[in-house]
Amino acid sequence: MATIKKVDEGRIRVADVTIAQLSRGLYRSTATAFKELISNAFDADADDIRIDTNFPEFDYISCVDTGKGMPIEKFINHFGEEGIGSSQKRKGNKEVTEKYKRPIVGRMGIGMLAIGQLCHSFEIESHYYNDKKKGVAYKGRIILEDSDIQGVDEIVKNDDEENNNIDVGRWSYELIDFEESKIGFHIYSNDIRQTFRRDMTEAVKLNDQYKKIHFSFEDLHKEFYDKTKKSIRNWHLYLETIWELSILCPLPYTCDVTETPINTQKILPGEKRTKDYQQVMAFLKKKQSQFEKFKFKVFFDGIELKRLIQFPTEDDIKFSKIFFVDFNEEVFGKQLKFTGYIFSQIPKAISPFELNGIQIRVRGVGIGGYDSTFLRYYNQIDTIRSRWISGEIFVDDGLEAALNIDRDSFNEHDEHFKKLQKVIHEKLNTVFHESSKTATELSEEKKEKKSDDLKHDFKDFVKEGSHGKFQLVEKSVKGNEEAVFFDDTNKHLIINNAVTTFKKKNANNVYKAIRIAYLIAKETTKSEIERDEVFENLVKGIIQKLI
Repeated sequence: MATIKKVDEGRIRVADVTIAQLSRGLYRSTATAFKELISNAFDADADDIRIDTNFPEFDYISCVDTGKGMPIEKFINHFGEEGIGSSQKRKGNKEVTEKYKRPIVGRMGIGMLAIGQLCHSFEIESHYYNDKKKGVAYKGRIILEDSDIQGVDEIVKNDDEENNNIDVGRWSYELIDFEESKIGFHIYSNDIRQTFRRDMTEAVKLNDQYKKIHFSFEDLHKEFYDKTKKSIRNWHLYLETIWELSILCPLPYTCDVTETPINTQKILPGEKRTKDYQQVMAFLKKKQSQFEKFKFKVFFDGIELKRLIQFPTEDDIKFSKIFFVDFNEEVFGKQLKFTGYIFSQIPKAISPFELNGIQIRVRGVGIGGYDSTFLRYYNQIDTIRSRWISGEIFVDDGLEAALNIDRDSFNEHDEHFKKLQKVIHEKLNTVFHESSKTATELSEEKKEKKSDDLKHDFKDFVKEGSHGKFQLVEKSVKGNEEAVFFDDTNKHLIINNAVTTFKKKNANNVYKAIRIAYLIAKETTKSEIERDEVFENLVKGIIQKLI
């Protein structure tokens, strides 16, 4: 049991050699480091968490949540006695939080150390009610000493068997007066790593568009994200961090048209009648309701983050297909349950491409963003059609053992991951087959329409070019080797379908256009000079129609 003094200090201990490397920077991106702090607030039943980076100076970081706070005993145990990595969040098979019944995200208790990727030291302040309903508060200071952490090879070779835990810095605390208005957990730092500050400030300086930033997510979406048809990375680290957090956090969908990421107004009636569509919509509405009941908000520099995902991502998409994914079985003695959807917009790429791929969500939190390899689905990944596809898979039971320590990737040899991968790949076989089939049908329709339009253009051109003297007629005339010829008796220009001058259709159309212009000029003019002038003008006119 932790001994509580008014003021105390000690060495920060971690429970595992691997966890010791966290303060050197384990997380893939700035957003995934912040995500760990947000997950802690989510687990603490906070109504909101507010992250401040002091934009555009980035010389200060604070994370303030309105959760139940961290008791002083846990602080001492966490940093000093048992060590970081000895979390008791899930002890006693506890799976949901007390107040909002949120699925508990954390397992090991290493999330707070994620801020070590952004700063060298930080202060914390916690105000809470203890078991006796008495208000308690304290301030703590954490100084990380990652430069002195032994490398893994050094520790493995160390013969000192008693050195089971590893020092990564120093901690201290002092009890302070409790303030009810401050209930929650606060983290502050002005000891910012130069790499973080430099990358953030350079991101702002690199783009003049940053001057247009408005501190509402809807405005950011309209001004930056919604216009970024290729990649969010075009806007560099600051806006990329905000975007990534909005996708990864356990937040409800906030869409312009519907309460789900599928814009039902853009779905054709035939698709709406499919079983897959109806199952997906029922599932998404249920999932949306669950997220809303969590009553959790995330603010980044005053911007309330929202999951503004809306499919299709292009206004002129002609056809979309929706596929339902559902699995609930025991795999190697443990239950694995996941549900989700895969969306295909035909025939244009998902934009921005950060939404292209499959997003795996464990306990509501995104793991690693959208995977554009589709969990290494290499059968079709090299085709342009893979860019049409996006989807989300929500894991409600299992797979957590497959999570790597950064909670941003998976051990791909884990049995639960292999089963998830197999199910997704089998579904993708259907997705690509159906999408390709639909794309082919749309392409044929487009070709037919283009051919019909061209016929009308040619007819109009002949009528206008000859001032109503000639008509264009299409028919097959065997024995005549001319692709286009003039019927003097009927005053018809004949397109002879029995003759193909070139193998390529476009080349044939250009040849026919030039031949039509030549015959009109020949039959409607008397002098060579006039004929040349009319021919040139007609060629310009018909080529413009073709292009």
